[in-house]
Amino acid sequence: MTPGLTCLPGWGVSARVWDPLQSRLAGRLDVQALDLPGHGGREARVVGLNNWTDDLVERMTGPGVLLGWSLGGLVCLNAARRHPDRVRGLILVGCLPRFVRGGDWSWGMKPSALAETRRGLAADFASTLQEFLMLQVLAEPGARHLVRQLRNELLARPPGLPGLEAGLDLLHEADLRPALAGLDLPVLAVAGERDRMAHPDAMAWMVDQLPRAQLWRVARAAHAPFLSHEREFADRVASFVADLAPATEGAT
Repeated sequence: MTPGLTCLPGWGVSARVWDPLQSRLAGRLDVQALDLPGHGGREARVVGLNNWTDDLVERMTGPGVLLGWSLGGLVCLNAARRHPDRVRGLILVGCLPRFVRGGDWSWGMKPSALAETRRGLAADFASTLQEFLMLQVLAEPGARHLVRQLRNELLARPPGLPGLEAGLDLLHEADLRPALAGLDLPVLAVAGERDRMAHPDAMAWMVDQLPRAQLWRVARAAHAPFLSHEREFADRVASFVADLAPATEGAT
């Protein structure tokens, strides 16, 4: 039996961002798309990475593969650490074990950029979110269309300020690098060659630390390859999950 797939979006957007992927995987995989706390109409009742992680696992229909984008990937990565019995495999898209530069980590965002985003939310909520969305797809083919797609999705289900601020806290504080070597499960890391937020070289470093990981560098893609390369992404996800089926059956 092929394991189910649970998808988690990134900061600022709702689970509807996975609608195109769900359409392409219809009939091939059982796909569940969940919202982060404070996103997609949900209240921000929990704070902290472990609480967000437990919230995700509690809402999963059963053990399966987790697919997380950006901040959602960080939560999924922590779920594999915290609830190994519930996670059969990971697909991490535009995701780093640490998103902020500092000390011995030269990748990710500058702390000042996160602080500026936080100030922008208070001053001009809508413009700050739209600028953030633009950064995610900048340099991708069809960037203008992708920004419009993300903006329409954002306007349809706008996130709440408490959830956004809690998400920024996670991006600023979380560091899962020490946990990587102990995550003995299949991992597919998807890196856009033009990603300015999760550099592909940083994702390659993460893959080298994980015992059973593979890296897919998507040419001409930025931070959202599942939108710019819909068909290729869906096919690669379906193949990765299908390859886990024999191991899953042997374990049951």
